[in-house]
Amino acid sequence: MQKKIITWCLTVLFLNGCFSLSWSVEKNKLVFGAIAVGKVSKVRKSLQPFIQYLSKEIKTEIAFETGKDYPDTIAKFQSGYFDFGYIGPSPYIIATTGQHGDNFRIIAGLETNHSPYFFTVIIAAKDNAGLNSINDLKGKRFAFGSRQSTLSCYMPCKMLMDSSIFDTLAEYQFLGKHDKVVRDVSMGRYDSGGIKEAVANKNLHRIKIIAKSEPVYDFLIVAHKSMDSVQYHKIKTAILKLKDHKILNSIKKGVTGFIETESSHYNNLRKLMQEVDRKLDEK
Repeated sequence: MQKKIITWCLTVLFLNGCFSLSWSVEKNKLVFGAIAVGKVSKVRKSLQPFIQYLSKEIKTEIAFETGKDYPDTIAKFQSGYFDFGYIGPSPYIIATTGQHGDNFRIIAGLETNHSPYFFTVIIAAKDNAGLNSINDLKGKRFAFGSRQSTLSCYMPCKMLMDSSIFDTLAEYQFLGKHDKVVRDVSMGRYDSGGIKEAVANKNLHRIKIIAKSEPVYDFLIVAHKSMDSVQYHKIKTAILKLKDHKILNSIKKGVTGFIETESSHYNNLRKLMQEVDRKLDEK
């Protein structure tokens, strides 16, 4: 009789979903996703030492994947296809908007040169003597990267809006990737463009920086809410203690580590994105 009562109680608890969390188990293989801000091969190469480090630390196989573009990658974060991964601020905000707001747990934020921030810059061709400041862009052609990108869409667009330049542009296009913006601006297909500072600094032989944004909180490592709690904390501990400069600099030059961060740090960017979306939707 006692055995029957216990069995009945377990059945009731199961049907009411009470065991759903406690039955969450560590996976023996995880998928690490990433936003491809440039060529997928380059992103894979830059993150591979980091993924290998994590795999060894948590004793779990980790596979790297990315989506075919920003929207596809964001969708894979939202669905849990990516167990965890590396995501930019605006894709993170898009991914956590509306019904997906509670789908994620932040693991850590990126720190570069001991700072949690990074910057967007507006560029022009190095030999373009007529473009030296943002005010020189009236009536010019402008290149953005991905429509969902923090540093190649939202931040440069807001800079152009605040300078009363955006509405004067002769043309603007979304080219998808930061390196494509560099290429087309340097070749004269567009007069100017918006990209992240790190990409600009690698290409100063063919482009110049004519404006720099206010700081914005950097990339994050996030986990889908379905991840087992024990596995989540193992990964978080491993990431926060990582100090190997070779591994960190492979992610991005100047990276000094990962730090605790929280969703509220991105509230100012959320407001900025709403302003930019309204402006772009007018066009």
